[in-house]
Amino acid sequence: MATQRSIDQLSTPALLLDREKLSKNIQRMSSRIADLGCTLRPHVKTNKSIDVVREIMAGGNTDGITVSTLSEAEYFFDNGIDDITYAVGIAPNKLVQVAALIKSGCRLKIILDSIEAARAVIEQGERQGVTYEVLIEIDTDGHRSGMDPTGDEILEVARLLESATSASLVGVLTHAGGSYDCRTQEDLLRMARQERDLSVLAATRLREAGCKAPVVSVGSTPTALSIDDLSGITEVRAGVYVFFDLVMAGLGVCDAEDIAVSVLASVIG
Repeated sequence: MATQRSIDQLSTPALLLDREKLSKNIQRMSSRIADLGCTLRPHVKTNKSIDVVREIMAGGNTDGITVSTLSEAEYFFDNGIDDITYAVGIAPNKLVQVAALIKSGCRLKIILDSIEAARAVIEQGERQGVTYEVLIEIDTDGHRSGMDPTGDEILEVARLLESATSASLVGVLTHAGGSYDCRTQEDLLRMARQERDLSVLAATRLREAGCKAPVVSVGSTPTALSIDDLSGITEVRAGVYVFFDLVMAGLGVCDAEDIAVSVLASVIG
């Protein structure tokens, strides 16, 4: 049994985690997304902790996780989580590592946003003897990454993936990073609706073209806590909400008192 210590006995710097606030934040997001008829695929790049992820899953209404590195994917897979989305545009030199995880039993999904990346995935899948599950990333705000949901190229990529045996198109994905630049609740709601509407539009266009798009994945903590209707969306990816931070407090999606993590430091001069 761990020995109880007071704060002044801790060696600094030390990370302090408020378990009560953590649980409250987790339940807030879980309940909100459930009330909107959707499920969470939490982004775990902020916490990088199996203990925290187990707390998130215990909160309910989750289906798999999201990661930003393959090291994170390997860590969580080693700790028993096998349904993982790697939500960074795939680089061809990562595909061998992805294939190894798939062969080990990990249901790892990757994302891409170009014809060139789709061809690389198909070619490497044939070489590795695996079928990569692929989400097409779409651009719903600041042109940081992703394909135009209204353009023809997204249909070309979808048809290319559909025609291959070494790749399986499973849907579309976006991240409204532009929400971090919003400064009013009205702007946040507008951004959240734009994220939703363009994602649904992209999925609808793929289906009308005869392609599969069962997954329609959106996500950011600001939009997840601002959206009023998730019709047409199948999953929400958010991550920083478990701890929150001063950026989120500045955006108005939480109060400073909701922040569950801090750093204890000693003033020495």
